[in-house]
Amino acid sequence: MYKILVYSGGVYRFDEVLECVEDIGGIVLKKDEFNISRGSYFISQEVHVFIVTPDEGLDELKQIATDLKGDIEEINIDDEIRISVVSILPVYNLLCKAKNWVDINYLADAIECPCINGICKEFNDISCHENLEKTLDDMCRMEIAEKRTLSNVIEYRIKEE
Repeated sequence: MYKILVYSGGVYRFDEVLECVEDIGGIVLKKDEFNISRGSYFISQEVHVFIVTPDEGLDELKQIATDLKGDIEEINIDDEIRISVVSILPVYNLLCKAKNWVDINYLADAIECPCINGICKEFNDISCHENLEKTLDDMCRMEIAEKRTLSNVIEYRIKEE
């Protein structure tokens, strides 16, 4: 089972949160940094991150958040949106492994269903292949992946930082 979470906290040692998410097989969907100030006085710099992570590493992630004096909160959303968000994981994993531009046919052939992440089992009778193009478009919109057209073929890859 996968959880959709929001982490809120300071930027100090935030890389430990990111490393933990990666280690437990999760993904950071969106990261926002902002400064808090009163009048002309700077008070602190904060970060808010949306995370998808498996249950297995959740305790470790919560411990790191507690150590950093940050907060982790689970987001409860309806199944349709949850499926869209969690279905990013197998596509993300394949794009990371490819390390280059790939087309949608490559991804469709490479995705194994039932998938190794167990996403198919979590959502009754939903295939990892379902809405693959929508998942890729969502990843591009969230700036996780990028898209290009080369010789009338649409290709995708993980967005370089």
